[in-house]
Amino acid sequence: MKTNYAKYLTLAFLAILFVACDDEQLEPKEDMQATDNTEELVKFKSEIDNITFNRFSNVLKNNDQGGRRAGVHRFSHLFKDRKEAQRVAEAWDTCALLTIKENEDGTYTVILDFGEGCEEADGRFIQGIVAFTGYETDSAGAFTIGFENFAELKPDETADDLTFTLSGWYQGEWTANPSDEFKYTEAFSEAFELNYLNGDQENFAAEGQFFANDFGIAVTKHNFQGTNAQGDVFSGVTVDPLIYDFSCTDTYIYTKGTEVYNYNGDSAAVDFGDGTCDNILTIQADGITIVIDLDEIE
Repeated sequence: MKTNYAKYLTLAFLAILFVACDDEQLEPKEDMQATDNTEELVKFKSEIDNITFNRFSNVLKNNDQGGRRAGVHRFSHLFKDRKEAQRVAEAWDTCALLTIKENEDGTYTVILDFGEGCEEADGRFIQGIVAFTGYETDSAGAFTIGFENFAELKPDETADDLTFTLSGWYQGEWTANPSDEFKYTEAFSEAFELNYLNGDQENFAAEGQFFANDFGIAVTKHNFQGTNAQGDVFSGVTVDPLIYDFSCTDTYIYTKGTEVYNYNGDSAAVDFGDGTCDNILTIQADGITIVIDLDEIE
């Protein structure tokens, strides 16, 4: 993939400029093509994952562990009624223009319109539109998050760092147990396109399921597929559950789990580790094993 993955929208990976290999693992560059492609695919998928459910897990992650929740999921009370939605959305204290639109089926949509861009209180610069539609009871619900020309720059980034915008949607159906032993399950589907400023476009679609409690998220199913700007076709499946550990404060990737990727017919396995709080992953393809520590990448 020639796509520039050097920047990400929020908690996604840093660009990988090189990989750390033992002498026995070194192979001619042409023999490592499948592994290099998998490396780029890992970064691309991580951008999407963090934009969707990882990004919005902050409500769960920031709560005290082991205590009863004020709500049952990360959008709790947003879809109970319009008055409550207005109160919750206004509490976000965002620079976006906030509106609530009535839908023909009696539901409503909460829209955050950042327009050409504005600066949030924490210094992030955000542009585009994010819209939320759904319904909920005390223990179940469904919702859709829509993105239109969305992009986000960190406080230390400038307009020159913006390389793409994101459009698409994420749909979830959830059930939860809001007792002292908090449990939450969500089945989801998603479809996104990344539109690069140079005219390139990439597409990504997936379906899956994850489980969450006070201590983390376990992605038990995540089947995905997509294409990049050069017409390459990729797909993947989750083999072992992917664990996102809330106690790992300096970790921004899964700490455990395995996925198998397919890139233009070539397959590779990606192992996120044994649960240790780190940013290390292992890629195995074509008899080559490459260990990557993202904390060592400048």
